Amino acid sequence: MIYFKKYSSILLLLLLIFFKIQDSVFVKKIENISYDLHQSLFLEETDFNEVLIIDIDEKSISELGQFPWRRDIWGKLISKLQNLGVSVITFDVFFSEEDKQNPKNILKEYSLIDSDNILDSDDYFLKSINLSKVVLPIVGDTSTVNRNNNSEPKASLINKGADFKNFIYSYGNKITSIEKLNEVAKGIGSISFLDSEDGILRSLPLMLKIDNNIWPTLGLETLRVRDGHQTYIIKSSNAGIEEVKTRKFKIKTDKNSIVFLKYKKYTQDNYIPVVDILNDRVTPALIKNKIALIGSSAQGIFDFTKIPTGEIVPGVEIHARLIENIINNDFIIKNFTTKIIENILLIISLVLTLIIPKIIKPRQSIYFLGILIFSLTSLSFTIYQFNYFIDILYTLTSSSIMFLLVIYFRYLNENEIAIENDKKQLLLKKEREIAGEVQKKLFPAPFEDSTLIYARNLPARDVSGDYYDYIRVNDNEIYFTLADVSGKGIKAGILMANASSVFRSLAKLEKPVSTISRYVNNQVSDSSYQGMFITAVIGKINLKKQEIEFINHGHEPIMVFDKSYNFEYIKSSLPPLGIMKFDDDSFFQTSVKNIKDKTLLIYTDGVTEGYLKNDQELGADGFENLIKENQFTNSKDIIDKVCEALDNRSKLRDDITCIGINI
Repeated sequence: MIYFKKYSSILLLLLLIFFKIQDSVFVKKIENISYDLHQSLFLEETDFNEVLIIDIDEKSISELGQFPWRRDIWGKLISKLQNLGVSVITFDVFFSEEDKQNPKNILKEYSLIDSDNILDSDDYFLKSINLSKVVLPIVGDTSTVNRNNNSEPKASLINKGADFKNFIYSYGNKITSIEKLNEVAKGIGSISFLDSEDGILRSLPLMLKIDNNIWPTLGLETLRVRDGHQTYIIKSSNAGIEEVKTRKFKIKTDKNSIVFLKYKKYTQDNYIPVVDILNDRVTPALIKNKIALIGSSAQGIFDFTKIPTGEIVPGVEIHARLIENIINNDFIIKNFTTKIIENILLIISLVLTLIIPKIIKPRQSIYFLGILIFSLTSLSFTIYQFNYFIDILYTLTSSSIMFLLVIYFRYLNENEIAIENDKKQLLLKKEREIAGEVQKKLFPAPFEDSTLIYARNLPARDVSGDYYDYIRVNDNEIYFTLADVSGKGIKAGILMANASSVFRSLAKLEKPVSTISRYVNNQVSDSSYQGMFITAVIGKINLKKQEIEFINHGHEPIMVFDKSYNFEYIKSSLPPLGIMKFDDDSFFQTSVKNIKDKTLLIYTDGVTEGYLKNDQELGADGFENLIKENQFTNSKDIIDKVCEALDNRSKLRDDITCIGINI
């Protein structure tokens, strides 16, 4: 499992990069979505300046009759356009057989009258083409039907570099106009579209191999005829085609001579019905020097194509857009360089997504992903303004997948760590509970006379850092101590256990208080961990003299009050135990205090710094007030009351320990 989590992210990274480099179907689908999104978001207004579409629309069919029309109508259309001053006339319409409506052929077939002086619509159309700059279409055909059409391209080709023919798409057969029409036309251009899985037309090939000949696309051929050029120059290398040139235009392509069209808002403002041309309803200024592109927007002819903007437009619109793209050099550029940039961005994004979420906090990881998405999107949109398309959708998708995987494994890892920590904490808790139970045994049993000595301890944790003890050594003397270790937990408990064992051993031997203090001090100094020390009061009660002999080692002041509640505090006279070692008792000077008819209270800072129910600290003044308000006269009542007042939380701030003496 460990190895799986360690290497699965790297394996995913390599697979995502591999799919991108291989340009798999999945990658292409995502890229197409991204491409269409860019086209839709940054759709510009239509700027057809060079092209007018002469439209076979519903209006024209209604006035001229059922389509296809007789050839003399087309001939008249060519003549009208020629007279209006168009620069070139391009047909997105096939004339692949003789005119079945030719008047001469009909009359001749039925021998009704002498047909020699009757209009020959095919001949009229042929002569009109011959007298004008006309470009006719050709389309690639995958069928094996022999069409007996030997039409050939009108322009010659010059190949600079490696042989390009293996890089262009090819068709074994062709559909085109009848041979005699193609012979007199000034140009023949391909209207073949490359199929896409989703049926959306994003690109066009500038050159195609059809029936063993190389044919330019219809838009490119239109511009060649308009400008009077005779040759195409194709620059290529071993990697494929790089550009297609005429004397006026130089067009960068991908390796298969494909260009990606830049679409603009579809409008029919530049569409002129055929019938308006035939009936002289158009001013010459509108048409003069324009390219006349003849096609259909009529619903019944079914020449429609879906484009990346989501619109469905007439097929002739595609060729018009191509012409404008060529004239304005306004293609969307997708080439080897853009692919390299995409791959670099993908690798950088995946590596960052693999590393960053592992080393920052989970919430910051969300911010990181948001910044990454924003940065890549902004970069792609900015580059698109210069007509370069960089697909970031696959990168964003891949990075998101990688992010989720990394976050998931991080969750699993942190969950495992949490479980292990819970196990350790449970074990430690059990150990602390055991230590706490052992420590409780170190505390003495309740004194036989609770009116004389009474003590309580409330640990804040399982193991207390506080300690109290009392030992009657004879009928007249009782040794006592109350101590507080700096720190909490097991370390504090162990140190306190060491100190208590020394106190108890020496007290039983009835050693002087100063000697006991010195030995406890030295033991703490030897055993302390990282500078830990103990504040303590060590003393001895003399019942006969009704006095105590004691030393306050850096501890809280000892509270003493009489029956009239006059309070006195005995402050510390020596530093805490364990600060430094001593070789004799001279440093440990004791004090003597007569406590006849008085109450003496020794307590840890957990008492004065403990919280009451109103979230206020008790404090020394609060302790005094508690005693006065309740008119306590013995230490047991006082200690029980203060423990009750402070023990109001599930977790105490500090250990609460107190010992009281009444004589």
